[in-house]
Amino acid sequence: MPTLREVGELEAIARLGRAYARAGAGARGGEPDGEGVVLGIGDDAALLRPAPGRDLAATTDAFVEGRHYVPWAFTPRETGARLAHANLSDLAAMAAVPRWALLSLGLRADHDIDLLVELGHGLAQALAADGARVVGGNVAAVTGAEWLSLTLLGETPRGRAWTRAGAHPGDLLAVTGFPGRAAAGLLLASRLGAAAQGAEWRTLLDAWRLPRSRVRLALTLAETGAITAAIDISDGLAGNLARLCEASGVGAELEEAMWPRDPELERAGETLGIDPDRLRLGPSDDYELLLAVNPERREACEEAARRTDTPLAFVGCLNQASNVVVRVGKDASRRPLAVEGYDHFTAAGS
Repeated sequence: MPTLREVGELEAIARLGRAYARAGAGARGGEPDGEGVVLGIGDDAALLRPAPGRDLAATTDAFVEGRHYVPWAFTPRETGARLAHANLSDLAAMAAVPRWALLSLGLRADHDIDLLVELGHGLAQALAADGARVVGGNVAAVTGAEWLSLTLLGETPRGRAWTRAGAHPGDLLAVTGFPGRAAAGLLLASRLGAAAQGAEWRTLLDAWRLPRSRVRLALTLAETGAITAAIDISDGLAGNLARLCEASGVGAELEEAMWPRDPELERAGETLGIDPDRLRLGPSDDYELLLAVNPERREACEEAARRTDTPLAFVGCLNQASNVVVRVGKDASRRPLAVEGYDHFTAAGS
């Protein structure tokens, strides 16, 4: 199998470009360039044309080999798709339509070119499913850990983007998906090794390895006017809830009785010797959304979730106790919620 050293930078870029084009054309029904792309890959910079009356939303994420992805757990295609979903989740939290991406890669010279093309195809295919395409990037040689960095641009109607700062006391709290499953999948893979690859853990492993986009739900919800604030919870539900509360100047109550039962997470907690709520609330890789919802529009929010086939649970409410997050037990006990979100630097030595 040829390596980057053997084919060279220009040929590697050309092959990646063809992979992006194939993936994008398949999702867009054969459209060659993509709406808004005046000039794509092949020049010093891409030329893009935002739609009139739109604001641009920009996000970026980087994956470092050995920390955000490991070759034994992910195929190259899955690694590329997962990087795409990390960025798509941020745009979903802003109710932004994904449009254009820039991919930068730090790779060793012995990296297999065919595996790199597979990674590019997986990334481009995941982006194209939500209407975005790769329009440029960069490749650099490294001697240590490899890394991948994606910048994704999206659009929202001018002044209509969701932020963390719009929530009000009395709003309801809702969360998509099943928080904690990705964290459980990662821990199962780390501790059980090959034994975690069996069918009994497939749902949790897939939650970690194959996240789902929430862009379609976000855009559907944006039409209802139900959402007052939103945040992606990939760093952990409790920590990101605290960030939303700080930005909005509100407090929150999470009610255990409102959490939907998750037998998969409970079984993983028992196997791992970890409280399932620690998995659900603590640091995670769940590319899900936490939403502040106008209580008068709860039904519209639930209908949007049904229309997009998205699991959605109402798990609490917001109040006037600024920056105070309280956990309400099933026995009505109340205690501060102190679980922290993921921190790249305090976790660096763990």
